[in-house]
Amino acid sequence: MIEKLKKIDDELLSNSFSGLMLIAKNNQILISKAYGFADYEFDVVSTVDTKFRIASITKQLTAAVILQLVEKNKLSLKDTISKYFPDYPLGEKITIRHLLTHTCGIANFDLDSDFYDVYHAASFRDAMMELFKNEPLMFEPGSKFSYSIPAYLILGYIIEIVSGMSYEDYMEKFVFEPLKMRHTEFDHWRKIIKMRAKNYDFVDHKIVHSDFVDMRIAGAAGGLLSTAEDLFLWQQGLLNNQIISKESYDLMFSPQEPIFDYVSYGYGVFLAKGEIGGKMRRKDYHTGGGPGVRSIHIFYPDDQVNMILITNINDRDTFNQTSERIESIFFDE
Repeated sequence: MIEKLKKIDDELLSNSFSGLMLIAKNNQILISKAYGFADYEFDVVSTVDTKFRIASITKQLTAAVILQLVEKNKLSLKDTISKYFPDYPLGEKITIRHLLTHTCGIANFDLDSDFYDVYHAASFRDAMMELFKNEPLMFEPGSKFSYSIPAYLILGYIIEIVSGMSYEDYMEKFVFEPLKMRHTEFDHWRKIIKMRAKNYDFVDHKIVHSDFVDMRIAGAAGGLLSTAEDLFLWQQGLLNNQIISKESYDLMFSPQEPIFDYVSYGYGVFLAKGEIGGKMRRKDYHTGGGPGVRSIHIFYPDDQVNMILITNINDRDTFNQTSERIESIFFDE
């Protein structure tokens, strides 16, 4: 095992990886390490406590909180959007379950849009929903899978409505504090956040500043900052039923909607099965990406292995190749 971990470390160093990497097995961290810089202009070196955007990994936390609220009898998976937003067109056809499983038929809005009017609206939530609520549904809700950012934005808004708290305050009180996730919070751009990494893209073989994004645009679909060690605490909290019951966990991590052969979606998590290291393995995961971020959080349930990789440089091809290489090295028999 020591030799494998050394190979993984060498792989990241040879690729000039910038970010965090963690591997754990049977509840024990085998390696947790930071690479590169949190700030490339001032040569600020990353540490394991540096807070990175995790992008769509946020969806897994949002999904679990929805199930937590179901357990508290605050809502039902059968509730429709119209219960919370009476004027939502065709909202009576779309349930919370449809939102959780990306089977709602709500199309993504253009992430390259001009959000000036949204930023300056009297209600940020209402202005965001105007970007997609009046668009025609792509298909009949429940009939197929199509990844939808608006679905998880709406889930975040529903969390706020039924709890009477902001999304970030609810997460802090009922997730981050109980699990001692001290380096996880919402990525507010105006707020001074200690230990927050800056965000970069890779263009023409050079590291450049990423485009600005007010992460309220990502909301409950992708707006959190965290660390690899905090995400490990998150996984442990799920397994130990500290956030949701075993019954809810089993529901969350069971196939709810097929995507293609050997891959389906649960609630806020992709569920895959394939040959890894010479044998068939299950792999529960979520990826994240966008301006200044690439991330992946994987749990291999049969092996009780966690693998987390987060970077503040948006270079999809290199990141995917690196994460696949790490997986291959670790499970090489």
